[in-house]
Amino acid sequence: MELFGYLQQTQRFLREAKQEFANWEDLIEYINRARREVAARTQCVRRLTPISGAIVSGSVVAAGSLYSSSPTLTISTPDFPSGKLPYPNGNQATGAVLSFGGSLSQVDITYGGDGYFQPVGTITDATGSGGSVAFSLTGINQLAQGQEQYPFSDIDVSMFPGVDSVLAIQSVAVIYANYRYALPMYSFSVYQAKIRQYPFSYQYVPAFCSQYGQGVDGSFFAYPIPSQTYQWEFDLYCLPQDLADNQSVDVIPQPWADIVPYYAAHLAFLELGNLNAGNFFLDLFDKMLLRKSQYARVSRAVNPYGRYVWWGIIPAIAEFLLHQGIAVL
Repeated sequence: MELFGYLQQTQRFLREAKQEFANWEDLIEYINRARREVAARTQCVRRLTPISGAIVSGSVVAAGSLYSSSPTLTISTPDFPSGKLPYPNGNQATGAVLSFGGSLSQVDITYGGDGYFQPVGTITDATGSGGSVAFSLTGINQLAQGQEQYPFSDIDVSMFPGVDSVLAIQSVAVIYANYRYALPMYSFSVYQAKIRQYPFSYQYVPAFCSQYGQGVDGSFFAYPIPSQTYQWEFDLYCLPQDLADNQSVDVIPQPWADIVPYYAAHLAFLELGNLNAGNFFLDLFDKMLLRKSQYARVSRAVNPYGRYVWWGIIPAIAEFLLHQGIAVL
């Protein structure tokens, strides 16, 4: 919803069509506080960080020598397709390299593509040699060699418009040897007493994790301490950026966006000293919050066919294989 829509509904609740009592800037502050309240209580702003991305820029690592005026840059094919839309299989990036005085001088990315983790650039030229380039990607969260602690504030959420910060982490997975696995998560007290016994001498692929602290000032620990750079993927609950105008991105989804004005009206009535009306709208907010969450979160059976998944979900395929003389276990 746009900021104007939130303001309009909040003013209706306040009977404030002429803006005689409530300050406009105060109402915007109350709306943004209400949006944070909704995001925190419903966990409706959930994001999964990417394990690969697009190339955003390139740089010359080695200039080389004897290059012509038109060397050719070839970027490798996507090396880590993520399976997500709009390019589940990745998308080829393109670029060009410029030379000056026989040496490579600049890299231009004409299209960043998608699905890259460690792209490689190859320089082809009739006369030149010895040049190399490197690339920078969109935000990918990585475990750094030797680093055990990772503050929430360091988790890159810049690829999500309208998201301000990380409130909590539901789960975390590490990408190792083309395999994704979720780390068992323990309380920090258990992690401290039983897991992180070797302060710095033991480094390997992380197999355990723990959260220390809560809210936006929390941090995550991974052990064993990483022996090299690994991708890791966060399942996050986030807080929204404040709305400043109608061009600001609102990440509060429906049906929860409808109830933001209830909490904003609650705060506004408290400012006006009308405690009864303030409590009335807070009670409405609590009830609507529960109701909207029930609408969105339907119940599901994990497997409606019981334990025999193969026979229950695809019996036709199993029968076909049996007819072909292929045993199905």
